[in-house]
Amino acid sequence: MDLGYKDKAAHHAMGFESSYDYYDEQYKINDNPTVWRYMNADHFESLLSTKSLFFTKPTAFLDPLSTNYTMWNMRDVDKSIFATTEDFKSYLEKIYEYSALSSWHINEHESAGMWDLFLKSQDGIAIRTTYDRLLGSIKDLRYKVFARKVQYIDFAKKQVSENIFDTLFYKRKSYSYENELRLLIIASRIDAWKSQQLFIKEEIYASEWQSRMDALKERSFAFSHLHGNLVRCDLAHLFTQIYVSPKSSPAFVQKIKALLSEHGLAYKDVIQSDLARDYIY
Repeated sequence: MDLGYKDKAAHHAMGFESSYDYYDEQYKINDNPTVWRYMNADHFESLLSTKSLFFTKPTAFLDPLSTNYTMWNMRDVDKSIFATTEDFKSYLEKIYEYSALSSWHINEHESAGMWDLFLKSQDGIAIRTTYDRLLGSIKDLRYKVFARKVQYIDFAKKQVSENIFDTLFYKRKSYSYENELRLLIIASRIDAWKSQQLFIKEEIYASEWQSRMDALKERSFAFSHLHGNLVRCDLAHLFTQIYVSPKSSPAFVQKIKALLSEHGLAYKDVIQSDLARDYIY
């Protein structure tokens, strides 16, 4: 990230956080739905070894309209600040560098479409959990986690919010089948409430709280990877069930069970998906 934009990014982040709790109901997650994360075997092994969820920078997304202003917004850009559309896009990308996203699929049941979308081979994993467990599993005090359902719109016609980080929760209508839940972290936005609860538990003097939170805020700018950031997670709390691809071999199922055992999670259910089962009998 370009640290020359640090103050500008923090300003946009503060504006986003101040309005976050007042968004319309259509964006909010209610009733603790079941959510899924589909991934290949390498990503699952990385999750186990790092005990961290990988959040991807918006600039690393393949779809250029997954994370951008609509055409309507572009027409309203202040030309006294940004002389050209390219200048404005460049500014957006620099601000987006201070954020990262984790995408999940909202569905009560397993999805054949999601297996097809995310797997490049026969072997793959799907984590099944709930919205509450997902949020509760994230233990990294460097970040407050913002969560919203993605809104699927016509980018040529519909205007979205004027806050840069708001735009990270919109995608084109053609992606609506994903039924996506997005988690967002932003450098400079720490989880102050969780931090204070920990300080109380550890009997840290209140006079030290602010300096400790300032240190957390400074550390929030230290992303672990060029294209994203590892965010510490309690996997025992996160996992409810682990599904293995319907096309995977029995040997791969045993490999996943062995990996879970190696990381102290042998008691977690591993289920071979039956979506490829032949029901003629």
